[in-house]
Amino acid sequence: MLSESKFSRYLLYAIGEIILVVIGILIALQINTWNEERKLDRFELSL
Repeated sequence: MLSESKFSRYLLYAIGEIILVVIGILIALQINTWNEERKLDRFELSL
C-alpha cells in the first residue's frame, strides 16, 4: 500500500513535469512566431 502511494505520487509529479515542459515549448514557439512576424513587418516597411 505504501509503495502504491509513492508510485502514484511519482506518476503525478512526472505528469506535472511533462505538462510544464509542453507549456514552456508552446510559449517559446509563440514568442518565436511573434518575433518573425515583427521582423517581417519591419522588412516590409523598409521596402
